[in-house]
Amino acid sequence: MKGHVTVTPDGGRDAFARRVLHERARALAGRAQVGVQAAPHRALIMVNVAEQPCGVDLHAVLRVTDPVWNDMPRRPDCPPGVQGVHGYQGDLYTVFDLSVLLGGERLEKAGVMLLLRSVSSIPLGRIALLATSAAGTVDITGTPIPLTPAGFPQASLPDGRRLTVIDPARLFSSRYVGV
Repeated sequence: MKGHVTVTPDGGRDAFARRVLHERARALAGRAQVGVQAAPHRALIMVNVAEQPCGVDLHAVLRVTDPVWNDMPRRPDCPPGVQGVHGYQGDLYTVFDLSVLLGGERLEKAGVMLLLRSVSSIPLGRIALLATSAAGTVDITGTPIPLTPAGFPQASLPDGRRLTVIDPARLFSSRYVGV
Protein backbone atom coordinates (compact mmCIF):
# COMPACT_ATOMS: atom_id res chain seq x y z
CA MET A 1 0.00 0.00 0.00
CA LYS A 2 1.25 3.47 -0.86
CA GLY A 3 1.90 5.78 2.06
CA HIS A 4 1.64 2.94 4.56
CA VAL A 5 4.26 2.96 7.31
CA THR A 6 5.11 -0.39 8.81
CA VAL A 7 5.61 -0.31 12.55
CA THR A 8 7.69 -3.18 13.85
CA PRO A 9 6.90 -4.85 17.17
CA ASP A 10 9.86 -3.07 18.83
CA GLY A 11 8.20 0.27 18.16
CA GLY A 12 9.94 1.30 14.84
CA ARG A 13 9.05 5.00 14.79
CA ASP A 14 9.01 5.22 18.59
CA ALA A 15 12.49 3.66 18.79
CA PHE A 16 13.77 6.15 16.23
CA ALA A 17 12.24 9.07 18.14
CA ARG A 18 13.71 7.81 21.43
CA ARG A 19 17.15 7.47 19.81
CA VAL A 20 16.99 11.01 18.40
CA LEU A 21 15.86 12.42 21.77
CA HIS A 22 18.63 10.50 23.55
CA GLU A 23 21.30 11.83 21.13
CA ARG A 24 19.93 15.37 21.51
CA ALA A 25 19.98 15.09 25.33
CA ARG A 26 23.56 13.81 25.22
CA ALA A 27 24.59 16.70 22.96
CA LEU A 28 22.91 19.24 25.22
CA ALA A 29 24.51 17.72 28.32
CA GLY A 30 27.91 18.07 26.67
CA ARG A 31 27.48 21.81 26.18
CA ALA A 32 29.12 24.24 28.55
CA GLN A 33 27.24 24.93 31.75
CA VAL A 34 25.50 28.28 32.13
CA GLY A 35 27.98 30.91 33.28
CA VAL A 36 31.05 28.87 32.27
CA GLN A 37 33.14 30.58 29.59
CA ALA A 38 33.88 28.30 26.61
CA ALA A 39 37.33 28.50 25.02
CA PRO A 40 37.19 30.88 22.07
CA HIS A 41 37.55 29.21 18.70
CA ARG A 42 38.05 30.41 15.18
CA ALA A 43 37.16 28.62 11.95
CA LEU A 44 39.86 28.70 9.27
CA ILE A 45 40.19 27.50 5.69
CA MET A 46 43.50 25.66 5.51
CA VAL A 47 45.60 26.42 2.45
CA ASN A 48 49.16 25.54 1.49
CA VAL A 49 51.28 28.37 0.18
CA ALA A 50 54.52 27.04 -1.29
CA GLU A 51 54.73 24.22 1.31
CA GLN A 52 53.75 26.57 4.17
CA PRO A 53 50.45 25.65 5.88
CA CYS A 54 48.24 28.70 6.41
CA GLY A 55 44.74 29.34 7.65
CA VAL A 56 42.50 32.13 6.37
CA ASP A 57 39.57 33.23 8.53
CA LEU A 58 36.55 31.33 7.17
CA HIS A 59 34.25 34.31 7.71
CA ALA A 60 36.45 36.45 5.44
CA VAL A 61 36.12 34.04 2.49
CA LEU A 62 33.24 34.40 0.06
CA ARG A 63 34.18 31.58 -2.31
CA VAL A 64 36.92 29.02 -2.95
CA THR A 65 37.41 28.41 -6.67
CA ASP A 66 39.83 27.35 -9.37
CA PRO A 67 42.56 29.90 -10.02
CA VAL A 68 41.26 31.85 -13.01
CA TRP A 69 42.27 35.43 -13.65
CA ASN A 70 43.17 37.78 -16.46
CA ASP A 71 46.69 39.12 -16.55
CA MET A 72 46.89 42.86 -16.61
CA PRO A 73 49.60 45.17 -17.85
CA ARG A 74 52.17 45.83 -15.14
CA ARG A 75 52.28 49.41 -13.96
CA PRO A 76 55.41 50.70 -12.22
CA ASP A 77 53.43 51.46 -9.04
CA CYS A 78 51.75 48.03 -8.96
CA PRO A 79 52.77 45.90 -5.94
CA PRO A 80 54.67 42.71 -6.84
CA GLY A 81 51.95 40.46 -5.35
CA VAL A 82 49.28 41.55 -7.88
CA GLN A 83 48.73 38.88 -10.53
CA GLY A 84 45.72 40.27 -12.36
CA VAL A 85 41.97 40.67 -12.12
CA HIS A 86 38.99 38.32 -11.91
CA GLY A 87 35.32 39.08 -12.57
CA TYR A 88 32.70 37.42 -10.38
CA GLN A 89 29.00 38.28 -10.32
CA GLY A 90 29.55 41.77 -11.71
CA ASP A 91 32.42 42.64 -9.35
CA LEU A 92 36.08 42.98 -10.29
CA TYR A 93 38.55 41.33 -7.89
CA THR A 94 42.25 42.20 -7.68
CA VAL A 95 44.10 38.86 -7.59
CA PHE A 96 47.11 38.65 -5.25
CA ASP A 97 49.71 35.91 -4.90
CA LEU A 98 49.56 35.03 -1.20
CA SER A 99 53.14 33.73 -1.24
CA VAL A 100 54.47 37.15 -2.27
CA LEU A 101 52.33 38.88 0.36
CA LEU A 102 53.86 36.61 3.01
CA GLY A 103 57.36 37.55 1.88
CA GLY A 104 58.09 34.53 -0.32
CA GLU A 105 58.68 33.92 -4.00
CA ARG A 106 55.93 34.04 -6.60
CA LEU A 107 53.96 30.77 -6.85
CA GLU A 108 54.97 28.68 -9.86
CA LYS A 109 51.51 27.18 -10.11
CA ALA A 110 48.49 28.30 -8.12
CA GLY A 111 45.96 25.57 -7.42
CA VAL A 112 43.22 27.51 -5.65
CA MET A 113 41.83 31.04 -5.45
CA LEU A 114 39.99 32.50 -2.45
CA LEU A 115 37.54 35.32 -3.16
CA LEU A 116 37.36 37.46 -0.04
CA ARG A 117 34.37 39.29 1.34
CA SER A 118 34.56 43.05 1.11
CA VAL A 119 35.99 44.62 4.27
CA SER A 120 35.76 48.36 4.83
CA SER A 121 39.23 48.51 6.42
CA ILE A 122 40.91 47.13 3.27
CA PRO A 123 41.70 49.90 0.79
CA LEU A 124 40.82 47.79 -2.26
CA GLY A 125 37.20 46.98 -3.03
CA ARG A 126 37.44 43.26 -3.81
CA ILE A 127 40.38 40.91 -3.30
CA ALA A 128 41.22 37.35 -4.33
CA LEU A 129 44.18 35.37 -2.98
CA LEU A 130 46.10 32.64 -4.82
CA ALA A 131 47.48 29.64 -2.95
CA THR A 132 49.08 26.32 -3.90
CA SER A 133 46.20 24.16 -2.61
CA ALA A 134 43.30 24.05 -0.16
CA ALA A 135 43.12 21.40 2.55
CA GLY A 136 39.68 21.89 4.13
CA THR A 137 38.57 23.71 7.25
CA VAL A 138 39.73 23.55 10.85
CA ASP A 139 38.79 25.16 14.16
CA ILE A 140 41.56 26.53 16.30
CA THR A 141 40.90 27.18 19.94
CA GLY A 142 42.40 29.73 22.23
CA THR A 143 44.65 32.57 21.25
CA PRO A 144 47.21 31.94 18.52
CA ILE A 145 50.82 31.61 19.65
CA PRO A 146 52.85 34.87 19.58
CA LEU A 147 53.60 36.59 16.31
CA THR A 148 56.31 35.42 13.95
CA PRO A 149 58.95 37.91 12.81
CA ALA A 150 56.83 38.50 9.70
CA GLY A 151 53.97 39.58 11.97
CA PHE A 152 51.51 36.71 11.50
CA PRO A 153 50.37 34.60 14.46
CA GLN A 154 51.03 30.87 14.54
CA ALA A 155 48.52 28.28 15.73
CA SER A 156 48.93 24.62 16.62
CA LEU A 157 46.62 22.04 15.11
CA PRO A 158 45.44 18.99 17.11
CA ASP A 159 47.89 16.78 15.19
CA GLY A 160 50.84 18.97 16.24
CA ARG A 161 51.36 20.84 12.97
CA ARG A 162 51.64 24.61 13.07
CA LEU A 163 50.07 27.01 10.64
CA THR A 164 50.22 30.72 9.95
CA VAL A 165 46.91 32.44 10.72
CA ILE A 166 46.03 35.06 8.11
CA ASP A 167 43.57 37.85 8.82
CA PRO A 168 42.99 39.59 5.45
CA ALA A 169 42.26 42.98 7.04
CA ARG A 170 45.57 42.86 8.87
CA LEU A 171 47.42 41.48 5.84
CA PHE A 172 46.42 44.45 3.69
CA SER A 173 46.46 47.14 6.34
CA SER A 174 50.21 46.75 6.87
CA ARG A 175 51.19 47.42 3.24
CA TYR A 176 50.34 49.66 0.36
CA VAL A 177 48.33 47.55 -2.08
CA GLY A 178 46.77 50.07 -4.47
CA VAL A 179 46.59 49.28 -8.16
